[in-house]
Amino acid sequence: MGRQFLAECKSCGENFEVREGGGRDFFLLHCDSCGQEKAIQIEEIMKRIPLDNTSLSIEEKIEKYAGRCCVGHYRINAKSRCPKCNSDQYSISGDEKTRIAFYD
Repeated sequence: MGRQFLAECKSCGENFEVREGGGRDFFLLHCDSCGQEKAIQIEEIMKRIPLDNTSLSIEEKIEKYAGRCCVGHYRINAKSRCPKCNSDQYSISGDEKTRIAFYD
């Protein structure tokens, strides 16, 4: 299950939208350098990624398939980044109960 919320950057104070985690039908990755988001559908994974090879974990296979972004790589556990200063240090902005949307 993933979640979406308004975040406040701890470095510069910028407010921005953050989406974390995939859903039932997709994996959500972020670039480990710039924070760019990339969603990969489960259907695409099943068709294009050889899952029978056990030398890599499923996460490593998905990240390898997702490829590069700018100077970084798309990673399942990489965080979103502030669009103003590129920091990955942020907190939920405002009232947590009214600001978070969960999705699957």
